[in-house]
Amino acid sequence: MFRIAIVEDQDETRECLNRFVRQYAEEQGVQVEISLITDGSEIAEHYTPGFDIIFMDVEMPRLDGFGAAEAIRAVDAEVVLVFVTNMAQYAIRGYEVDALDYVLKPVNYYQFCTKLSRAIQRVQRRRGGQVVLQLAGGGIQLLDTADIYYLETRSRMLYYHTAKGEFAVRASLQSAEKQLAEYHFVRCNQCYLVNLAYVKGIESDFALVKDDRLEISRRQRTAFLTAVASYMGGVL
Repeated sequence: MFRIAIVEDQDETRECLNRFVRQYAEEQGVQVEISLITDGSEIAEHYTPGFDIIFMDVEMPRLDGFGAAEAIRAVDAEVVLVFVTNMAQYAIRGYEVDALDYVLKPVNYYQFCTKLSRAIQRVQRRRGGQVVLQLAGGGIQLLDTADIYYLETRSRMLYYHTAKGEFAVRASLQSAEKQLAEYHFVRCNQCYLVNLAYVKGIESDFALVKDDRLEISRRQRTAFLTAVASYMGGVL
C-alpha cells in the first residue's frame, strides 16, 4: 500500500493526476490510498508524517508548493516529493527540499508513469522487498524480490528470471547487484546474479537454481560458495 497525496489547486489537473495514479495502480497491481488536497496550506498546516509520495503543484494561491514542501521537510525527511509545474526552471528549487523529480504540465500519462515509478522505487528501497522494472519493450513491471530466481546479462540486456516469467530491461548487472545486495543476491559468475533462496544445491561447477544449472566461475567460486553456506546456515 502506498499513501499518495496530490496537492493541486486546479480541479482539472488534480482529477487528471488522480485518474493517472489509479490507472497505474490498476495496471501494475499496486494498492494506493489517495488524498486530494487543493492548496499547500491545507497539507502544511498541522502536517504529520504518513504519506509515502506527495505530488505538489508549485503555484497555488494561499501557500505555494515550495513553502509547503519546506514545512513538510521540517518534520518529515522521508516522504518522496514530486513537483508539478508548467515551468521547468522551477525544478531547480526542488533540490532545496530534496525533491525526487518534477512533472511538467500539461501532464501526459507516459511521463507521469515514469515519475511515479521512480517515486515508488524510492519508497521501496526504504521499505525493502520490491523492485519496479522499466521494461525494454515498454511498460513497467512490479516484482517482489522473493519472486526473482536470478538475473542474467546477455546481448547488452538484463533478464530477470522470476515466478511471473522472464522480463528484459536495459540496465547493467552491476546496478542490479547494488540494488538487490541486501536481499541475498550474489554473483556466481560475471553473467548471473542469483537469489540464494532458490539455490537447491551445487554440482561440480554449477549452481542448481530453481530449474536451471548456472555455471560458477573460478573467480567467483569461493565468494559464492561461502555466501551459499552462510545463507543455508542462517548466518545472512
